[in-house]
Amino acid sequence: MRSGSEVRVEDLTWRPFGRSRPVLERLDLEIGPGERVLLAGPSGSGKSTLLRAVAGLLLTADSGELSGEVTVGGAAPQAVPGSVGLVLQDPGAGVVASTIGRDVAFGLENVQVPLAEMSPRVRAVLDEVGLTMPADCSPATLSGGESQRLALAGALVMEPSVLLLDEPTAMLDAATAAGVRAVVAEVVARRGLTLVVVEHRLDGWLDLVDRIVVLDGSGAVVADGDPRRVLAERGESLAAQGIWVPGVPDPEPLPIALDPAPDAAAGRVADGRVVVSAMDVRVEHTTRRLGEPSRATLAVDGADLDARAGRSVALVGSSGAGKSSLMTALGGLVAPSAGAVEPALPLTPAEAGDRGSTRDRLAPPHEWASTDLARVVAWVPQRAATSIVGRTVRDDVLTTPLALGQDRERAGRRADALLATLGLAHLADVDPRQLSGGEQRRLAMASAVAHGPALVLADEPTVGQDRLTWAAVAGVLAAARDEGAAVVVTTHDPGVVDDADRVVTLEAPAQPAPDPAPERRPLLSRVGPLALLAAALCVLPLPALLDSWRQGVFVLGVEVLLGLLGLLAPGRGRAPKGRLRGVLGRLAPAALAVLGVAWSAWLLGGRDLEVASGAALRVLCLLVPSAVVVGFIDPEQLGDHLAQRLRLPARPVVAATAALQRVQAFDTLWAELMATRRVRGTRADRGPVARGREAVAVTGGLLVGALGQASALALAMDARGFAGATRRTWAGPAPWRLPDTLTLAAGLLVVAAGVAARLTLS
Repeated sequence: MRSGSEVRVEDLTWRPFGRSRPVLERLDLEIGPGERVLLAGPSGSGKSTLLRAVAGLLLTADSGELSGEVTVGGAAPQAVPGSVGLVLQDPGAGVVASTIGRDVAFGLENVQVPLAEMSPRVRAVLDEVGLTMPADCSPATLSGGESQRLALAGALVMEPSVLLLDEPTAMLDAATAAGVRAVVAEVVARRGLTLVVVEHRLDGWLDLVDRIVVLDGSGAVVADGDPRRVLAERGESLAAQGIWVPGVPDPEPLPIALDPAPDAAAGRVADGRVVVSAMDVRVEHTTRRLGEPSRATLAVDGADLDARAGRSVALVGSSGAGKSSLMTALGGLVAPSAGAVEPALPLTPAEAGDRGSTRDRLAPPHEWASTDLARVVAWVPQRAATSIVGRTVRDDVLTTPLALGQDRERAGRRADALLATLGLAHLADVDPRQLSGGEQRRLAMASAVAHGPALVLADEPTVGQDRLTWAAVAGVLAAARDEGAAVVVTTHDPGVVDDADRVVTLEAPAQPAPDPAPERRPLLSRVGPLALLAAALCVLPLPALLDSWRQGVFVLGVEVLLGLLGLLAPGRGRAPKGRLRGVLGRLAPAALAVLGVAWSAWLLGGRDLEVASGAALRVLCLLVPSAVVVGFIDPEQLGDHLAQRLRLPARPVVAATAALQRVQAFDTLWAELMATRRVRGTRADRGPVARGREAVAVTGGLLVGALGQASALALAMDARGFAGATRRTWAGPAPWRLPDTLTLAAGLLVVAAGVAARLTLS
């Protein structure tokens, strides 16, 4: 097991492409073996950039001009895979596998640890960080604190000599954060690791480190030494730069006087009266991974909440308590599974004068049109990047006011004032996707309140902010409240809690007891992914074999019969749900392709229906097997089989598997993007042409979001030795069993049916 190594940074300069000034310029820093360093500085000072440089990952997901030298133990950081462990700001972004055991084993696979040694090492490090659940548990079921522990385990299993932590407790409640710090302190002390931890809030870490290094806004070192001495000598000046110095009183929200928004919804409800009320609300989330049954999670159960004009409510509670879910239900962004959400009558579409039907007056908010909802509700999501809809920072702030028909000049003055307050005025013409995470969160705040909504929902709005930007964000929330809006925030921030008029503590609801009868497994779920893929590919020759609609009907009948057989679930237990519905859902997009082929064949084939139907059936015969089997192919298991059975190169197989894992999260990202457009007033509620254009626009946003996720995933993978893993071992088995042989035979049977149809049917 490695002990701590020396870290040396010499003349380091990094300027990302698209930025005129370097983030770090000619930086020098030395950290001794086993030193524990707290890296502090205001937002945008380059702390996270420095961590990536020490890990040797600056060019992994970003491009730019890099000069200088970084060494760990006298060698390049990536010279010895796993010598530097990096835990990212968002631990969920670095999950590379579908189970926690396999996720922790990822680094061991990259350095070719034998299979027999992996399981004991994985179990030992899971116990070390306090994760006691089974190794086959899904990372999606973990709380925030547990996710941090999983990320820590993934780094520690590589036995690093240097451990880098990027704001590991920023999103956690106080108790959970203390637990994570205790685990870090114990592990670092036991292993003698060199530690560098980045945090905005210094309290809690001072007793665990022996040195503090402070960067200023330009990325230069302005303080370095014993934490107590540095803070005693320079505490006031550091606090003035935006650093959260323990003992210095927290800042007050910045006083802001905003020009009233034209035709604002804020103020339509009298001060202190209910703007919207949630009564006995229940929210459930259903998720499904390929190859697995759907899983329902109860997020909120029987919750009541009133949001009142000119008042703020802070929703607090441990991670997983349902704070975000209750907030989105209150704002009409999701439909509650049970209970009711009722807005004040003056805010309903009919009363606001937009339409006059009784139905509009009585409809719950989740059924309102986009502009009706946007006029009343504003939302700052936890993932601020999903709230971006404008081409520039200023355009983004003006999107909702202009969608609601507000006067451009007056809306522009209010937008400029918000940008100036939040420290974004100099970035007004910049693409908002190029902003840092903290800057994007402030932009989301400006865009949310620009039109004067009656209900402001902000999900962890102060995460990643220094003292100065915190005061600005808190000031904007206070200004919205003073305008007459009801403000609801989810937060672990004690300053935000203290400033709230009311605090509501939520607890995670008890999950319903699982059905004692196990769910029966369809026959196809018992087949290995390689056999399923091979069976689907067997039908590729069919378009060349079939030349009439009669042949197509015959082969399609064979495929449907075999598919239904594969969907059967014999045995004891509950029958699985949604098998046939899932196949039809996967075929639905293909219906457009089939109709397109039929239409083209009809036009080009003399408008002959037999020609058109034959062409359509050939395409359908090609697509049906894939639609049946793809729902049972687990990407991770497919990667195991491709690498171990077919001996395909390890790197492309792992990269493709990780990409497929991320594709399964696209439905969640799509839903967030559509919710953003709806609450920003740009959702296409009517008309196929408008909805088609919107689908294209959201697809672009989906791709941008996917690229962002891919960047974080690449960082996490390379931090665990993937960059140099030309050969690797595998933690998962890849057996070939009798059901695999039978499934492959079924695929060949379809081809045989095509040959027989060609010979016997004209």
